[in-house]
Amino acid sequence: MREVNKLKAVFFCMLFVLVLSSSTNTVFADDVDDLLNKCTIAPDPIPSVMVYDYELSPETLMPGDVGVLTITLKNMQDKPIEKDVKLSKPYNASVDAETRFTMDAYIKEAYIIEREFKVYNRYISAGVIGPNEKVDFAFKIKAPLEEGIYMLKFIAGIEDMDGKSSKGIRYFIPIVVTGTVNLLPLEVSEDEVRLEVINEGLSDIYGVYVVAVSTASGVECQPERVYIGKIKSGESAIAVFKVNKAEEEVNRAVFKATYKNGVNKHESNQVCVRIPCLHCNEEKREKEESLLEEESENSFKALTATTTPIPTSSNSSLTPAIFAFAGLLVPGILYLFLSKRKGKDKRGGEE
Repeated sequence: MREVNKLKAVFFCMLFVLVLSSSTNTVFADDVDDLLNKCTIAPDPIPSVMVYDYELSPETLMPGDVGVLTITLKNMQDKPIEKDVKLSKPYNASVDAETRFTMDAYIKEAYIIEREFKVYNRYISAGVIGPNEKVDFAFKIKAPLEEGIYMLKFIAGIEDMDGKSSKGIRYFIPIVVTGTVNLLPLEVSEDEVRLEVINEGLSDIYGVYVVAVSTASGVECQPERVYIGKIKSGESAIAVFKVNKAEEEVNRAVFKATYKNGVNKHESNQVCVRIPCLHCNEEKREKEESLLEEESENSFKALTATTTPIPTSSNSSLTPAIFAFAGLLVPGILYLFLSKRKGKDKRGGEE
């Protein structure tokens, strides 16, 4: 039905032109342009702009990181659009009319809605995109402190060159926030400490150092920090420290790793390593053996020098009487024995 009405409008326009041409035989350009504007069969074309690409630097943000999100817009119209209208016979004059649409797109505004992320900038009156052209919009953003996947909503307002609103843009961009770097003791000896730095994040890290944070007295690590450089995602590297011989029995050293994700500086977990002291253990063993020998000698001397006292009972007052009775009993027995012996000798003589 709408097409029929449009055809009727074109027909009446042609009749109107026929009447003018038959009466004057002269057609002015302004009149033709006016007629063409009134005889439009289809609406004027409008520019078509869309999100062509986006890029995040660094590729993955760690919690609290600052990065740059670059969004690329492209005008999908590949060339200007022309409309041709030709009026010829049965007119006395032939008229060729052409309407040209440049299809330039005017970016009225472009911004990201700020929710979990902090957004530092937005664009107002950002310029014009011609047919088949692209333009980049860079946004400085800061990630939240919690790991996860976040959706950033990008909005752009588009107008044609006549100031008429075109189809706007509403586009969601996924951003991953994650990343962990662990420092683990790999091998520890009296002279050397080997540590492993593991990049468990989804992006590469740069400027990696392993630093000896603190050491016990008498422990010295050479060098104080070891430069590793770049560690790719999912890979690890080894840092080796030479340790001077410690003079104390208990020796500890604390290490950590520092690194960068883009322009963001980070630190790993701290690791406390106990460094063994072999010569300290030998000296301790010698001291213990000497102490044991001294204790055994002292115990032997104590046993040979001491005397065991005779226990006394509660009836100690009876002891002198017992000795006196024994003193009388022994001479009495001896006297009886001698008197019996003399009697035998006397009887033997009489016989």
